[in-house]
Amino acid sequence: MAELQSIPTNMALTTAVKLEYGDLAHLAIVMRIMQSAFTSRYGESWNNNQCRSMLSLPGTQLMIASYGEEPCGFSISRKVADEEELLMIAVDPQYQNKGIGLVLLEQLITNAISNNIAAVFLEVRFNNPAQYLYKKLGFEKVGLRPAYYTGEGQEKFDALTYKKSLS
Repeated sequence: MAELQSIPTNMALTTAVKLEYGDLAHLAIVMRIMQSAFTSRYGESWNNNQCRSMLSLPGTQLMIASYGEEPCGFSISRKVADEEELLMIAVDPQYQNKGIGLVLLEQLITNAISNNIAAVFLEVRFNNPAQYLYKKLGFEKVGLRPAYYTGEGQEKFDALTYKKSLS
């Protein structure tokens, strides 16, 4: 497995949170966290092949958050032209409400600003409480994708598109 590359950050809510860049060699960590963070009810999580495919795309960045020494969260984003899209963010439930998602998002925004990105986009299930965090960080709702997620029993769930302008 490739070694994780540390990300210097001064925005962590707690000194116990450490961020590092990852790559395909860290797919097992990503899958473990994703499987614990998402239930099958909403159809939000990716399978191993989807993750592998996304992490192989040009401009894709994986950040892994650790609490103490335990990897417990990640974000996957992709830069295209002057935009960054948050493709996936997850925090293991036993580590939620410790500011880990916030630290991951703040670092993504910091990186985007450093790379002259004009805006960051994301999509989220219409009833996902993570929207409060996105709004807190200045994301604004800009669109709706009806029946974007397909959950158990083929139940459909809408997604909301959020944007944070950086320029």
